[in-house]
Amino acid sequence: MVGPVTRTYDSDSDDYPGDEVYELVWDDMQSIESLQSSPVKPSSSTHRPSMITPLADRLAASLNRVDTDIRNVRLSKDTEQSELDEDCEEESPITPNKPKSLVLFPESRTNGVKRTLQNTTTRPSPKVRRTTANQTERFGFAPPSSCSDVFDQPAPVRKPIVVQAQHRVKSATLAFEPSGHQLTLAMVSHDRNVQALMDARCLAWGVIYEIARGVTRGAWKWSDVTPEKLDRLKGTNVQSAYKVNTIIGDKPVPIQPPASDVWAEYDREEKAIKENLTRGLGLMGEWEGQRNWYGGSIQQRVRLVKNPTSSRLAYSFQLEKPEIRRSNRFSRFLGSRRMLQLSVPDDLLLREGDQLRGFLSGVKLVLCGRIYVPFHAKDNSLYMMESDEDYQRKPLPFYGDEHRLSFAEFVKWHNPLSLNSNQPISKWSTRWALGLSTSVPVLEFAPEDIFSIDDKIAPHDKSQGKPPAAKCMTDGCGFINGAGLTQIMRIMEYPNRPTAVQGRIAGSKGMWVLHPDPSEQFADGPPKIWIRPSQDKIKLPPLALVDRAHLIFDLLAPSRTTIPSRISAQTIVNLSFNGVPNEVITSLMKEGLGEEVKSLTEWNGPDAMVSVWRAVERAGHVVHSRLRKRAAGQARALGLGRDRSEKDAEQDSDDDFGKEEASSPLSPGYDGQPSSVYESAMTLIQAGFHPINLQPLFDKLKIILTMVINQYVSSFHMPVQESADAYIIPDPFGVLKEGEIHFRSSESLTNPATGAQFDTVRGEVLVTRNPTRLPSDIQKVTAVSHPKLDNYYGVIVFSTKGDRSLASWLGGGDTVTLIWSKPLVDSFKNSPFTEELVGLLNAFESHVESVMDFDERVVTLSAGQAQKEFQTILLLGLAETKVGLYSKFHDLAVYEYGYSSEQAVRMAYMFTTCLDSSKTGLRVRSEIFKKDHGAYASKAAYYMKKVETSDRFLVTNNTTYITKRHTSEPFILDVIVHEGLKLRDTHLNQYEKRGETLNRKLDKDLCKPFEDAEKRAVNAEKQGFPGLSHNLHEIKEHVDGVGIFWKRISAQSAREREGSPRKNSKHTSVRVCQRTSFQKRLSFFRGRD
Repeated sequence: MVGPVTRTYDSDSDDYPGDEVYELVWDDMQSIESLQSSPVKPSSSTHRPSMITPLADRLAASLNRVDTDIRNVRLSKDTEQSELDEDCEEESPITPNKPKSLVLFPESRTNGVKRTLQNTTTRPSPKVRRTTANQTERFGFAPPSSCSDVFDQPAPVRKPIVVQAQHRVKSATLAFEPSGHQLTLAMVSHDRNVQALMDARCLAWGVIYEIARGVTRGAWKWSDVTPEKLDRLKGTNVQSAYKVNTIIGDKPVPIQPPASDVWAEYDREEKAIKENLTRGLGLMGEWEGQRNWYGGSIQQRVRLVKNPTSSRLAYSFQLEKPEIRRSNRFSRFLGSRRMLQLSVPDDLLLREGDQLRGFLSGVKLVLCGRIYVPFHAKDNSLYMMESDEDYQRKPLPFYGDEHRLSFAEFVKWHNPLSLNSNQPISKWSTRWALGLSTSVPVLEFAPEDIFSIDDKIAPHDKSQGKPPAAKCMTDGCGFINGAGLTQIMRIMEYPNRPTAVQGRIAGSKGMWVLHPDPSEQFADGPPKIWIRPSQDKIKLPPLALVDRAHLIFDLLAPSRTTIPSRISAQTIVNLSFNGVPNEVITSLMKEGLGEEVKSLTEWNGPDAMVSVWRAVERAGHVVHSRLRKRAAGQARALGLGRDRSEKDAEQDSDDDFGKEEASSPLSPGYDGQPSSVYESAMTLIQAGFHPINLQPLFDKLKIILTMVINQYVSSFHMPVQESADAYIIPDPFGVLKEGEIHFRSSESLTNPATGAQFDTVRGEVLVTRNPTRLPSDIQKVTAVSHPKLDNYYGVIVFSTKGDRSLASWLGGGDTVTLIWSKPLVDSFKNSPFTEELVGLLNAFESHVESVMDFDERVVTLSAGQAQKEFQTILLLGLAETKVGLYSKFHDLAVYEYGYSSEQAVRMAYMFTTCLDSSKTGLRVRSEIFKKDHGAYASKAAYYMKKVETSDRFLVTNNTTYITKRHTSEPFILDVIVHEGLKLRDTHLNQYEKRGETLNRKLDKDLCKPFEDAEKRAVNAEKQGFPGLSHNLHEIKEHVDGVGIFWKRISAQSAREREGSPRKNSKHTSVRVCQRTSFQKRLSFFRGRD
């Protein structure tokens, strides 16, 4: 039985859309009646506190909302816009004693979106229709008599509630509407006849997806999918999806289905989609056995494949295994199954960039009759949404097809062109990334609890128009009250309330910090939030009229402190340039490396092996990785750091079709084999083995030790014990002087000289962000303790006084590295701000076009050409920005000409301009890039080449040559590599010598089962049963054969490593994983023969 269908009427029709209005009030009426008769009050996590007000107040609030909705749909375009503008201009505060708008139960997702779109469209809204008899037929019961007068009489016109201090939003009339209808269809996988058979049987989406995935992987053809096989695949995702590979592939079906969370999650989402109450957005309590459930956590990925030249089509597509990875606003709003992510290989984009972009900007993908339209490109991936179009199939209520949005409606819902027409369209396009951030829904704000607050701006020349970003002292940071932070703490189960949170709400992004007003710091009460103009990236209709998704706070991460911090190669070069002696930096490396080596090689003592186990775990981030797997898309929101990159994820995606995952994210696999050398060593240690008595453990620790040393020397990531990483916030009270900061750590700090513990840093410190490319990117400031800021722990508070913000001196990003190590701080000297070179922008092609200008340009084109132009804008993220190349060019310019040289400064600004090119629309001129490429592409610094050509390091490129420096002073990274290589050899030689004391005897406990079996075999053979002896003989032959085979391929692999170029030190661990994987295959060596 399908729920009520929201109908769409033409604006010229005489029919009134009363059904929508009736649904809203009827839901509330039913809820009130059920609550009145129920002895149990609704849970506060599901309903708002206002639900416990008297029945009359709740009913009045509900009718007020109905009156507002009726008024909204009755107003014509001109009347509605003028009244909304007047409300926004008045900015009158909400009366404190006036009851807030009530939502007992969420309205349908379709109604909420349509209501939002009515306030962004330029078409007049339809009139209101009275109730009809067919409403009884639709709902199965008649409306209560108490509602009849509401619909029989014209509703009074009431102005919608306008948020206090909300900025006026002006709407432009645009001719272009992005429909997506004119795009060319590109087939991922589809068969008309089979699709009809699958729809007739109402197969679960997971089953359909797996059938199509098998076709794209070459496991079978569509012709192999017969009605008889499909009949065996009926049922839910949990019941049937795991059978696809066996039934379609004609293999035995497992007696017991393997545990897989993804199929259960598909079933939850399917129910939520058909329910159509925006449950997928979260914050509606338990759902299908999952506490605090929200949707959108399944990733459906497609890989673009280059076809052979003999193929009729240039490209094809391969579906990847669906996985529970991360959730974002779009996937929660649409549903996981209504989004696809197309991955484009790096090498293909490099070779055929223009051709590929031309192809992708003109197509939409077809998967099993559904049509997916691209809307954004980021990190070599295209993101697509399932529109309301179908190909060779009819929409079915079983799949909730009637609730789908058109592409035009999706654009209007997220980033309406008419309300953002003054933005450069390239910047408008980047705003899609706000909805793709991995996040967790944690709070839903009432519209009247969302406020606007001005930014604090430093003195500037107002005649020049908008102040520069450097003058904004509060850039990207608003306020949230204590009740909101407390609710986030409870929902996420943090051990304590965070001081600040990073997130998204409506069209805004950034940080929100605890409100400085003591009256807003209480733990109880409704959550409130204050948004600054610098955070507001997308203009939406008045918040009283937007869809529920825009009122939910999507949490990215809480404020957290990482101690100690690690400095990078760029930071080291900056420290050296600004006066820190090379000896101080190299001693820092020696001390840090010595501590790491010591923790892995001290094996004597009562608890020595416990310390070794911890050191191995820390080196391999084993526990952290397991927690991240278990947390899936919540890892960053739980304070576990950023998600693994898409590129890393793609490296594991070449799975064999039909291969099931382990039943638990914490288990290494069905065979129990540890997934890395770190886990293998940890398992042996906790089983009680000692490296002196077990050769395999000794060898594994040697591999780990080598990788730890390589990491130190080759990547230059060195820990500084007296340092921390934390988010920065502007001073909420304005009590810090210019050049002052405040930092109170969320965990205890220790003075290495005295052993005393403290939590607030005082005195001179260094602050920096990543990347660090200019001399002024590290600043020495003074850390102070101020009583007003004592509650702001775990964040670094920057002063809001001065001519420009302190953050504008540093690189980009929300996280700052704070260093209070005296050897580094005392010798450091600040550099003046490094200005951009005059005429730098002449190196770029500028095509800055506003949304309005784009509309005027494409209005003269055909509908198909206009849509392709729009898609080209949406997919600007696929354009070659040359960021990576200019990063390398800058490193080489610094090495050759000096850190503050004109060449190095130019390359630094070329890099940062390329980094922002997706927003600005700037592209490096071809002749400029050709010149820069010729000057640097074939060069390498000494430290790069030395690391690459070392016999225990990895080679990246044999065609480069070492460039000559224009100064006789030693370069700090050259010094570090030289010292590091000596340290590496010393430590590894010392480890090799310890191997001379190894106990070569066989372990009695490990050998006992086999020895017992030999005794039993001898006794059995004496009794005339030689079978066991024969089996043991075969086992010996198998083990000896595998041992010989392994030694041979290990020697071959070593020879290949000596002569084969490799890209980076990651491959050391990759090779270990490959060995582990190969060992798993060898366990079935004899059986395969």
